[in-house]
Amino acid sequence: MPLYLRLLMVSGPPGEVDAAAKRHAEQFDRLRADGKLRLSGTFVNGDGYFEILEVKDRHEAEQLTRECPLVERGLASVVLREFEQD
Repeated sequence: MPLYLRLLMVSGPPGEVDAAAKRHAEQFDRLRADGKLRLSGTFVNGDGYFEILEVKDRHEAEQLTRECPLVERGLASVVLREFEQD
């Protein structure tokens, strides 16, 4: 299955971001349990997330990204790129 980098850069008000970030953590826990999240991390200064998704195609990667609470609420910008593992 292809791999996708999902880079989320948080840019919303702290109170709104905190609430959405809790729901985002629940989403990536589900993705990890489903075997769709290979790696994830939070930037040291707390302004974003780096995630590697392993999904069947770009459509699924885009759907999962649209369902991300931070994205749904307009609190983060997104970069989504397919890549090949060396």
